[in-house]
Amino acid sequence: MKLSTIVRATVIAASASLALGACTVGPSATQSGASSRGASDVTIGLTYIPNIQFAPVYVADSQGLYNDAGITPTVRHHGSDEGLFTALLAGQEDVVIASGDEAAVAASQGLDLVSIGQYYATYPGSVIVPASSSITSLADLAGKNIGIPGEYGSSYYATLAAIKAGGLQASDVTISSIGYTQQAALAAGQVDAVVGFTNNDAVQMKLAGIDIREIPLDGASTPLVAASIITTREWAQAHPDAARAVVSATTEAMNAIAADPQVAIDATAKWDTTLSDETSLAAANAVLAATVPLWLGDDAHADGVQDLATWSSMVSFLTSIGVLEGEVDPTAIVSNEYANSAETASSQS
Repeated sequence: MKLSTIVRATVIAASASLALGACTVGPSATQSGASSRGASDVTIGLTYIPNIQFAPVYVADSQGLYNDAGITPTVRHHGSDEGLFTALLAGQEDVVIASGDEAAVAASQGLDLVSIGQYYATYPGSVIVPASSSITSLADLAGKNIGIPGEYGSSYYATLAAIKAGGLQASDVTISSIGYTQQAALAAGQVDAVVGFTNNDAVQMKLAGIDIREIPLDGASTPLVAASIITTREWAQAHPDAARAVVSATTEAMNAIAADPQVAIDATAKWDTTLSDETSLAAANAVLAATVPLWLGDDAHADGVQDLATWSSMVSFLTSIGVLEGEVDPTAIVSNEYANSAETASSQS
């Protein structure tokens, strides 16, 4: 796969995993922050669609948590034709919220990427089937038709992981590239199952009145890392205090949202103007309710500390399915050095 293909795939995959659909952008593409770059200025990149799933960044910005941590933030949504890591590598962004698996694939191309903090503590992927389906376990996917957007990105990697976890081979199932039509395809019986995200696809299907069941792709079945706080090793090493500030303020906002979800709605509404509509607001609240547990994880508290063993397992898995184009050292693409937590030292050992 060429680098241009990966860049294109990463922006598509990111919009699937971190956004619901086209929304009207509220503030300008680069809100808040100084007009000229200074030592404390940090540009935080998000995918091009404003969404409640980015609420920790919006909240940390609007409530001054980034300022309190010592940095001046600029929140930047990508253009619709911009690659996920393009601005980061060009120095137009300092950090970006992106999935760990996509970062690993990009790193295999020689891109200078490192994850400095956990964004989703729990993997959000799931196999979604009609409630009446005979599929009750991953092993039951044998002989079934699985719909995914395409053979690239997080959904594809999750599908291959689900197949492996079910004790199956790819040849035991039919993988159908259906674009972003999972809801319609499943409702119409065109596929037996789809692979999506519990805080996005599953929520939207339930809101649409489709009776579904989910088979979660948890850490035991899926050695993949979801949304993370990604930067370049060069930037992190040159700006360690700023890197720590991004991680600490973003995770502080996650915990603030868990304590009072309304702060997420209020901050997101400045970006996503569709939240003035009652239907869109109800959908955002539903997505938020499904997303908070992903931020907090099993400990019910976000601290940004990453599971290094999962990163290592993910690199091994991605290597085994042939999507890495070069050797990737997992210790080079993830670091807990920038997570401000008493647990950091033990997590790195």
